[in-house]
Amino acid sequence: MPTSIDEYIKTVEDVKKFLLDKQEAGVKPLHEEMQKMAAALLDVQKGMEEYKRSKLTKMDDFGRLYVTSGRFGGLSPLELGIVKHIFQGRIQRNGPRVRSETWEQIAEAEKNLRAQMTFETIENWTERSLRMGMVMSQRNMDSPGGMKLRESLQAWRNDFFRQINQMNRAMDSTSAGAGDELVPTFEAAEVWMDVNQITQVLPNLRQQPMPTNPFTIPAQFGNTNWYPTVENIQGLTTDLATALTTLTAYGLKTGVPFSDELEEDAIIAMAAELRSTLARNAAQVIDDVLLNADTTTGTTNLNFDGGNITTSLAGKAQYLLGFNGLVTLPMVTNTAQRIRVAGALANTTYNNLLIRLGKYAAPSQRGDVLFFAPVNVVLKTLQLSQVETIEKYGPRATIVSGEITSIYGTPLIMSAELGLVDTTGRVRSASSNNTTGRILGLNTTQWRVGFRRSITFEPDREPGKSQTTLYVSFRIALTERSGTASGATHTAVAYDISSVT
Repeated sequence: MPTSIDEYIKTVEDVKKFLLDKQEAGVKPLHEEMQKMAAALLDVQKGMEEYKRSKLTKMDDFGRLYVTSGRFGGLSPLELGIVKHIFQGRIQRNGPRVRSETWEQIAEAEKNLRAQMTFETIENWTERSLRMGMVMSQRNMDSPGGMKLRESLQAWRNDFFRQINQMNRAMDSTSAGAGDELVPTFEAAEVWMDVNQITQVLPNLRQQPMPTNPFTIPAQFGNTNWYPTVENIQGLTTDLATALTTLTAYGLKTGVPFSDELEEDAIIAMAAELRSTLARNAAQVIDDVLLNADTTTGTTNLNFDGGNITTSLAGKAQYLLGFNGLVTLPMVTNTAQRIRVAGALANTTYNNLLIRLGKYAAPSQRGDVLFFAPVNVVLKTLQLSQVETIEKYGPRATIVSGEITSIYGTPLIMSAELGLVDTTGRVRSASSNNTTGRILGLNTTQWRVGFRRSITFEPDREPGKSQTTLYVSFRIALTERSGTASGATHTAVAYDISSVT
């Protein structure tokens, strides 16, 4: 895996050169070679994720709080929380007699953190967080996720400030436990920040806090009429459309199990890696549900076509039935927005998607209009002459947004969650039929993501398995803003793209 920005760039360029050389020689790359190239691009993407996370969780730059002394010195509230929850599981297993010196050290570390959690410190922490995000965005104003990242960070900060205000009375009280709830609040905030930096889809969509569930927001307003001014005549007005759209939250959960056999020192050493695993799992599920969710049960679901999908079916069915995702609009709701390619990828595939978007293909700022595609399609895209890769417009755009290529000036984001499909554009229950690619094109301003509950971080003791599982859960919603999804033209999909495996 690459270890620096320059190596990320070189890896992408090497892949592109290899494919172009094969193309010029009239030789089709072998299946094994394509698999190797795909693995290289996935390594680049993973490296980008780790780079982003390291940049935004660095103690000195990010200004995050951490235990200053003792056995757990250097751990953040989240990492300390991971250790604490695992030991809580052991106490549930073996009873109070397990409360040892280690538990006392955990309590002392929490006391260390609480001593730092004054209102001033918390406010400074959130300001530093936002400033880091804004700096990154300002350096990458031409990147797809730059402005969206700033918007997401601002929304998250405002929500966090609201929580702080609610805690003010406890912090100002003289009760013994005043301020104790701030430790789990910081745990949740750190998970949420990690998730937002790893996910490829979420940072490119506007986020909307949900004070209630369901929560109703105005649909996209229509255009106003303009009239010539006439002296001494009252100006004419236009009645704006008052359509509403509703966000309905759906619960999602991911978990990482830990065996009772883990040694104490091993748990402490693994805290940072466990943190990364939780964030990565949550990010993958968020991207998957935002892209692919389909409420259809039975045998025609987009994600299990031909098989009988129900909420009781293990696996993705348990979280992909909550609401309709981005792909569902062109594939099911407004089928005029889907394009069957029935052949190899060409530059016209992307051009036709932009044509289907119509007026929505003209962004007010870079990143409003995006393409999403799986790695196999990205590999084919790199062979097109119209493609620009990251050396043309700077590496930081890629680091922030996940963008590897751009075609017709529109960024292309590689997403592992937008997998291969059959010739009808659906994921068949028989996986051997999923051999063709697809591309999603959309205007991101016409979608809203809602969060009723941003993050809950909690343990669950499973005695029968002799393990404790740490869960991250949240309640998420998605809606399009036209108010009439059946006629919406802001999202389109091209499918049945052959020769990608």
